[in-house]
This record gives sequence, C-alpha cells and structure tokens, in this order.
Amino acid sequence: MPALPSISSWILAAACALAGLAACTASDATRIGFIGDLGSELGVGGRNGAELAVSTLTARGGVRYELLVENDRNDPKVAQSSVMSLAARNTAFVVGPMTSTMAVAAVPEANRAGLVLISPTATTDALSGKDDYFFRTAADAPTGARQLARVLRDRGLRSVVVLMDIANGAYSSSFGHAVAMEFLRLGGSSAPELGYWSGKSLDFASALSRVDAQAPDAVVLVDNPTDAAIASQHLRRTMPQVVIALSPWGANTQYLQVGGRAAEGAIALQAVDLESPLAPMRAFADRYRERFGEAPTTPAVQAYEAVMLGVDAVNRGGVKALRATLSEPGPRPGLDGEFLMDAHGDTQRAMHLTRVRDGRFEALSK
Repeated sequence: MPALPSISSWILAAACALAGLAACTASDATRIGFIGDLGSELGVGGRNGAELAVSTLTARGGVRYELLVENDRNDPKVAQSSVMSLAARNTAFVVGPMTSTMAVAAVPEANRAGLVLISPTATTDALSGKDDYFFRTAADAPTGARQLARVLRDRGLRSVVVLMDIANGAYSSSFGHAVAMEFLRLGGSSAPELGYWSGKSLDFASALSRVDAQAPDAVVLVDNPTDAAIASQHLRRTMPQVVIALSPWGANTQYLQVGGRAAEGAIALQAVDLESPLAPMRAFADRYRERFGEAPTTPAVQAYEAVMLGVDAVNRGGVKALRATLSEPGPRPGLDGEFLMDAHGDTQRAMHLTRVRDGRFEALSK
C-alpha cells in the first residue's frame, strides 16, 4: 500500500495549483492600461468610463479584459514612469493620458516602448500630424477654439480676455491662443491672453484682477471646472454683464456644482453631446448611472469610446499590428455618432455649443 502524502506535500501541491491558476488567469486576460490624474474630475471620469467599457466587454464572454490603472498625479515624470510600468506589464494599449501636458510628456516614452496611447481628452496641437504611437478620440483644441471665437463675434462682442491655466499649458496655450487669434481675425478689437498657475491662489487672484482691469465684453475660461467656477463667481460680482465662455476642459458637471448661480448663462463648448438621443449614448448613460450613481461626464464617454476603439483594432489586426490598424484612416463609431480619424491618429469631430440654464447644459444653436 503506497504511503499517504505528508501534510507539507499537500500544502506544496495546493500552492503550485494556486500559482498555476493565477498564471493562467493573468495570461487569459487582455490588459488595457489607463493613465490619468485621479485627483481630478477629468481623471476619475475617464477611469470610470474605461472601467465600464472593460466590464461591458468581459460580460460578452470569450476574452476577459483587465484594466490596469496608473495615477499620474498631474506630474510629467509620473506619467512617463506610468507608461514604462504599463509597457512592462504587457498591456495591449493605454487609454490616456487625460491632459495635454501629461500626453506631451508621455508620448516619447510610448514611442520608445512601442506602446499605443489612445487619449480621450488630450487635444493640444503640439501632438497633431505626428507619426507616432499617439491617437485620440477628440478633435484638436484649435478646432473648437475657432468655433467658440466665431460665436462670440457673431454676438457683436468687441473685446475678449482669455484666462488660461498654464499648469496644463500644452492644452491651454493651444486652445487659448487659437481663440484669441480667430477673434482678432474676425474683427475683434482686443483679445489679451492671461495665464496663471492652478494651485497657486495668489497667482489666480492676481490673474482675476488683471481680467477686471481689462473690462472686456467676454472672458474665455481655459481651465479646470473648479477654477472656471470660482472665476465665474468672481466675474459675476465684478462685471455682472460680462459674457462667460468655457473651453471643453471646464465644461463639466463639477463646474455646475461649484459655480451654482454664477454658472447660469455661461456658454460652454462640449466635445460630445451628452444629451444625444442616439441609442448607444442613452444605453451608456443608463449603465453609467446604474454603476456609479451619477450622470456620465464627457471624459467618461470619451474614455469608454477609446477602450472600444482599441479593442476593435486589436480584434481586427492583433496587438502587434495595433498601431498600423488604428492608422487606417476612416470613420470610427462614437456614442453620439461617427467621427473621422486620419493616418496620424488625429480626429475630426463635431463640437457642441451649450449654454448653462437651470443648472444644466442645454444645446445652443449659435
């Protein structure tokens, strides 16, 4: 009669079995990376949208997907190390970074690693027309900026001040300068560009005082939702009749919550139509509310789309050919309608004008 295995043998066998199961589980999953600042609404919304996309894909059965999240803390060096970390963990592609400044820092590392980045929201023109590993699901910043400038001039406004957060200078300078130049080209009399560093209260207060000194017809806020809301509260006190306009960066639910009554009447440029009646958007919004207990934000929509875009390309051509597959120009599906992507990964996509009314963004015809 053979001897019974010892207790230690059973423990060793069980440990090996568990290790094998873990290895099998890891190898079975297609890993998708995410890079964003989880201390901001932009990053949290993007992560939530990516999580919902991954769970949706996994629920379909067959391939299992895993989201690996990296918090870049809005620090260029952390963004770079996040790219290296995700490349080392064999991710198929990365959604993000979520801001232009972080994307500018991360792209060289992604190029060296051969890792595709699909950003939902990094729209600086500094990354336009490049033969690299960077793709995006939003139109570049100057496209929307020029549209917003036309709206302001069509209203007969003669002067505008552009207030920009230069902590995200890759985006704010791209959008802000394009607004100013287009406004002047269309016959505006003045369009000074004023910068400040977010997180530095004295610098922000000084910038607001400089805006007051200009006494413009309109102020374009190119900053995060909280700063945009605080600036709006200040402007409603000092210049009650001034027209307030927001870049897509600030046009989010946090702006409405923090700004309160001061947000009313602000013109806001949106990257996607959150109120689109199309079935994909409505289904997404319902699932997002069910999972997160709130309405989806624009970054959540665009991050969801970025995951789906990357997975579709992987399914069609494989991970090794992902860059080549994504570089094929043509239409791509979006939750609020198709958009076009060119061979450089740049996107042509309609921007949506809204106005804040009764605590929500409503469509604005012009």
